[in-house]
Amino acid sequence: MPIYEYKHTKKKGDLCDEVFEVFQRVSAEPLTHCPTCGHPVSKQLSRFGGGVDKLAPSRLKELGFSRWHRRDKGTYERE
Repeated sequence: MPIYEYKHTKKKGDLCDEVFEVFQRVSAEPLTHCPTCGHPVSKQLSRFGGGVDKLAPSRLKELGFSRWHRRDKGTYERE
């Protein structure tokens, strides 16, 4: 489930932050009110961490790891 950011539009409650995050399904309706204080909120655009998978199988050799495949019964060979 993605994390969405919401910001209070007018005023915030005593226990709330100005901007807060919520785990929601993509198909879920956006929040209109803060779940803590009940004041109106709006959904914000936020950045995502679209980083590279550093341990992807295609990069294992670069990182000094070996990948072994089973060739016959009990026999393995390095890829």
